[in-house]
Amino acid sequence: MSIFSRFTKPLIAQPAEAPGGSVTAVEDRPDGSGRQYRLDTIGQVCPFPLVEAKQAIKSLDVGDELIIDFDCTQGTDSIPHWAAAAGYPVTNFEQVGDATWTITVQKA
Repeated sequence: MSIFSRFTKPLIAQPAEAPGGSVTAVEDRPDGSGRQYRLDTIGQVCPFPLVEAKQAIKSLDVGDELIIDFDCTQGTDSIPHWAAAAGYPVTNFEQVGDATWTITVQKA
């Protein structure tokens, strides 16, 4: 995929059940206080994981969580800093492979 095709195709998968059609629905949160959605940015260079996360969280309801999978090392700093600055709690952040991470951000 070329950089130019990013502007003609949706940045995130768009299933029918996703709010605003911008993220992939995963499941209801275990405590029943919202839903979880997944954003897969594996293979994207920085700053695209952060750019897509900012765009995706706009369509979520307060209390919903966005699970962001990424392999951009700069994202290990930029995504948590953005979440903190925006007032979004990080409910999970872990390394899941040699150079792959997952972070869960709750929309507040």
